[in-house]
Amino acid sequence: MYASRTVCSRCAASRMRLAVPQTHRTGTVAWFSSSPAAEDSAAFEQDTTTHAQQTTTHRGSHRRSFQTPHKSPNSLSFRREARKRLDQTSAVALFNDVVQRAGAGASSRGDSGASSSRGGGSATVPSSSSTTDHCPENVAASVLGEWEIAAKMKELSEMPLAPREKLRYFEENVWAQVKELRCRMPKHLYLSASMLLTEICDGVAQEGLTSISLTLSRMLGTIGKWDLTPRNQLVLNLCHALITRKHSSAERLVIANELLDMWKHLSQLMRSSQVQRPGEQPVCPQFVLPAVDEIMDEVLWASSPKTKGGRRLKQGSVSFAPTTRALASILIQFRLEGAAEVIPGLLATLAVLSDARLARETLTIEAAPLLYLVAVALEHQPPDESYIEDMFATSVRFPEAKLSEIQSYVVAQWPHVKDLLFSKDSAWRRCGYRPSPSSSSSSSSPHHLSSPHSILGKFHKKLRKAYNTRVTGAVISVWQDLTAQLAERPDLGRQLRDDPDLLDYCVFVWCAMQRPYKLQETLYLMQQLQVQPTVRTYTNMMHGWKIRKDWQRIEALWEKLVESGIKLDVFIWTGRISGLIESGKPQAGIHALAEMQGLWTKAVASTGGDAESAASIAIQPTIEVVNAALKGLITVDRHAANEVLSWAGREGIEPNIRTFNILLKASFQSGSSNASEGVDSLLKTMVARGVEPDGATFTIILEQLLGGMSNASADEQVQAVEQILSDMQGVGLKPNRETYGKMLHAVSSLPYGGADAAVAAVQRHMRRDGCSSTPHSVTILIERALSRDPLPANTGATIRSLLQQHHLTSIDQGDQTLWERVMSAYAVTGDVPAAMDLFRQLARAGRPVTSLPCLTDLLKALLRHHHQHHDDDDDDAKNGSNTSDAKEVVRVVLNHKLTSAAVEGLSDPERGARYWRHHFWFMAMEYSLLDWETVPAELERMLRG
Repeated sequence: MYASRTVCSRCAASRMRLAVPQTHRTGTVAWFSSSPAAEDSAAFEQDTTTHAQQTTTHRGSHRRSFQTPHKSPNSLSFRREARKRLDQTSAVALFNDVVQRAGAGASSRGDSGASSSRGGGSATVPSSSSTTDHCPENVAASVLGEWEIAAKMKELSEMPLAPREKLRYFEENVWAQVKELRCRMPKHLYLSASMLLTEICDGVAQEGLTSISLTLSRMLGTIGKWDLTPRNQLVLNLCHALITRKHSSAERLVIANELLDMWKHLSQLMRSSQVQRPGEQPVCPQFVLPAVDEIMDEVLWASSPKTKGGRRLKQGSVSFAPTTRALASILIQFRLEGAAEVIPGLLATLAVLSDARLARETLTIEAAPLLYLVAVALEHQPPDESYIEDMFATSVRFPEAKLSEIQSYVVAQWPHVKDLLFSKDSAWRRCGYRPSPSSSSSSSSPHHLSSPHSILGKFHKKLRKAYNTRVTGAVISVWQDLTAQLAERPDLGRQLRDDPDLLDYCVFVWCAMQRPYKLQETLYLMQQLQVQPTVRTYTNMMHGWKIRKDWQRIEALWEKLVESGIKLDVFIWTGRISGLIESGKPQAGIHALAEMQGLWTKAVASTGGDAESAASIAIQPTIEVVNAALKGLITVDRHAANEVLSWAGREGIEPNIRTFNILLKASFQSGSSNASEGVDSLLKTMVARGVEPDGATFTIILEQLLGGMSNASADEQVQAVEQILSDMQGVGLKPNRETYGKMLHAVSSLPYGGADAAVAAVQRHMRRDGCSSTPHSVTILIERALSRDPLPANTGATIRSLLQQHHLTSIDQGDQTLWERVMSAYAVTGDVPAAMDLFRQLARAGRPVTSLPCLTDLLKALLRHHHQHHDDDDDDAKNGSNTSDAKEVVRVVLNHKLTSAAVEGLSDPERGARYWRHHFWFMAMEYSLLDWETVPAELERMLRG
């Protein structure tokens, strides 16, 4: 996001077209229109490409406005009874009026700026001073300079130079001019520079170069590219260099220090206090990490049941897994999908730091701030081997062969990682590291006041669970228990003062459940405890009222906050905008978005175009704010959503993957005749802009296209698979192993497990693209084979054939989930000896089966086999063997559970109760398979009442 340039758009455009070819032609939102050739189909794409030339000079006469395009009688909004035509009271007209009214007036008066008037109910956008029909000489020189930069970068990108040489040439011949432009860089130059630097990062990863990682990452930051994907490449490259090459002690120390400096640098990204000012030396690498209490809410949220509106949320991929959320919270300044990109690099770094051959103790001591937060995150969400494999199986931008080597190393090294993080004898713990004073936790232990084992943590979990049931009495009961404990335990009040997250959550709950008296009670308690409400408290209020669609309270609170002069942040602005739109007031929501932009533009103008100084005055609208507005608008007024996107493009607000996912989902659900063309246009635009699809993107495509094929024939299913893959290839999206896994799951989820031909088509494409099967995909195929009802007689042979096809011959291959399901499959298909043999193999390997449903299948098979032969005297020996096997299964499972509990310490009582309530234990009691002397008291109470 860049401040506008003071350049004549007519002069600049003609010269820039000669220097740089047009990158994008396809309209991002063409599907909003009545036909594929609608006049506004390319608005978003064109406006974001030329925003730098069209937002300042000639604004009075040439500024593009939100004009209402001609509507076909077939268009969706034309057909709506309540929206036969858009007049001046519509959302679009209001947005036009708010954004442009003062700008037009200022242009006509020749003013150089404009003001925002809350009293008038509008926010104005400052305009540049009026210009003549001729470009000034300095403007022409500026355009010529940009032309030269573009030409040099184009020439450099085509040079057959090694990455290090290309970077050196870029530094010596181009970088000084690029660095001078910084935030005033035009869109096309930004794309050229970021593309060139990204290509160099690719080359660095390919050739395994070191000593230039920090330089590349800083350059990317200087031009405003915060994407962590290239940084993850650089981190993985340094880890790979340490893991696989032989170095002298001095060389190894230099690379290890470079790796640590990269993490310090990553913690500084997107933090205004760490920005390098013009003329200053680069900011010294240092850890700038959040306090424990800042990340704990996200860590606990990741640990709790995920519900929204009473519905359980689906985990789309490993990128949204609880462990990923917990680790991503360490880079709290990034959104989840952004921070998740660097998790593979973080896992590899932890493995390197835990390896005494590669990292000295002094290095781990220096990394203590990072290790401390990782320990907090992983204490609540420990990763297993399958998580690590899945994380490296995602679309990580790194040479595949090298990535496989890193993955194997991390898996093998992980026990040492756990020792590094949690052992009291770790060097970084022995050195007496304490978190920063800003943290409310004063202990070096990763336990925190809000941990699930603390009293506050337990109340927090109980309150979340009660709220998710939407039973008012249950919520009030938890609140009464909390207030009773506060009366009895003064120390609990001190904990709440230090860690007010629970009180903030209570504020949200009472607003969402329309309990104003309880809200007053909570605010009074905060006053008694001397806990001041923060912006986060008020954001929680707005979020609760948004759920109740109470826009009046949202606006009343906003007016009070503005009057108070409290410093607002982007989250509360986002909450206000989305709250108004989703509460049925889209016009007010768009007005708020325009007001936010107006205040920002005014702040930039008042600081002479210095965006960093302006950030201390106002909040810059981000794509997340636009996404919040878009998500609500797109369901009520697609034309208004289209116009907001076009406006965002003209303001230089770049779409991210979430923007495209919102548009894709809406396009599929529109039901219009040209929906497929719109989807194709969106995917092509994603590729052209370099926006990488995530797991949610493919999930949307697959669910929409394959989810509605319940009654489709085998040929139709095959045709759908071929069409999806062809369309993805046509727009430049290459499926990876995760994509194919999702596709296999989607086909297998169809009735009767989907057609064999459709599954074969997916596998054929996997082989053609060189994608090897993952343990997860083989597990899907096994589940599919077991989904037939009744089971075919040859199901057992099918399971063995699948394992043989994928070269899975021992438990050392694949993952734990796969082999537990194979054991279950053997049991279900009647091959009890094979199932029992696999159970014993896993137990001997120190990784006994823990899935109670799979264990129940095994126990049922053993008992069924016993009863089938209990009248046959010749089979008495076998009878005894089967009973003995069943007792062995119960004994091994119980011992493993008790041993794990002793090692891990306290566990969630509710989770433990669910474990002991499982049918497996009642079956064990019914058939006298338990040794009551070893049964824990909790299980005995559960079974005997």
